[in-house]
Amino acid sequence: MRKIYSEILGEYIELPDKPTRIISLAPSITETLYLLGLEQRIAAVSHFCNKPEEAKKKPRIGSYFQVNMKKLEELDPDLVLVTTGAQRKLALDLHSKGYKVYPVPLPTSIYGIIDNTITIGYVTNTIEPARKLARQLARKATLLEGQVKNNPRIYYEIWLGGPVTIGAYSYITDALNHIGAKTCFEDQEQPWIINPDPDQIKQCNPNIILYEIPPYSENIVKLIEKSLIERGLDKYKILALPPDSLAHYGPDIFNILEDLALALNDKTPVRTQIVPFKELQEDKTT
Repeated sequence: MRKIYSEILGEYIELPDKPTRIISLAPSITETLYLLGLEQRIAAVSHFCNKPEEAKKKPRIGSYFQVNMKKLEELDPDLVLVTTGAQRKLALDLHSKGYKVYPVPLPTSIYGIIDNTITIGYVTNTIEPARKLARQLARKATLLEGQVKNNPRIYYEIWLGGPVTIGAYSYITDALNHIGAKTCFEDQEQPWIINPDPDQIKQCNPNIILYEIPPYSENIVKLIEKSLIERGLDKYKILALPPDSLAHYGPDIFNILEDLALALNDKTPVRTQIVPFKELQEDKTT
């Protein structure tokens, strides 16, 4: 057994040398575990863990905020991995019930995403593969720096039951800055801004609106379209990002950024479907 200190929990957590029944309750952590070659040790994941594709076949045990306690007890995990932020309460609750919980910090920059691969490697005792992965991501980050021409002003939005955008402390703001873009609310000292002021968006006069669509249906696209029209934002150039793209802060974000840089430079993305929002409007059953 090993004792690893958690600053979030404020104490040492005793973990097995080689955890074999891991539960991941965050998509970014699940993706990282796969990249570290630990897929056989994953006992269950959250309902939102969809990367890589194989993760969808794992048992689903809960969401960001709650867990099926009966299933958790049956699985008897020797390590439960969560994030901080919205999952802090869940982490504390599971810890108080005696589960071996380790909260991985929410990143505030793309380098925080890289650092989290090391943290996950440390906790799962796969530090060398984690260092290798971190170096690969760092090289990608270096190649992506300043790739977007003309420093476009971008307004990013995601639909989470309503419009939400990013402020100064969001890793998405940092990611867009890194590739050479400016964002409309990067002077707002918070990570997320709920129901952003349409007048401030218009004052920013973005060159492009990036809209990250949640797992979409006809109804979601209609709601977003209605919201954009009501706020007078439908007149701007709008690019639609697929679900789990920039909002997903796992290693795949570097592939998303590579494709986004191509799209913003009027080139064809390689892996990611980044399309004009009007194409979703024309095919709302996509």
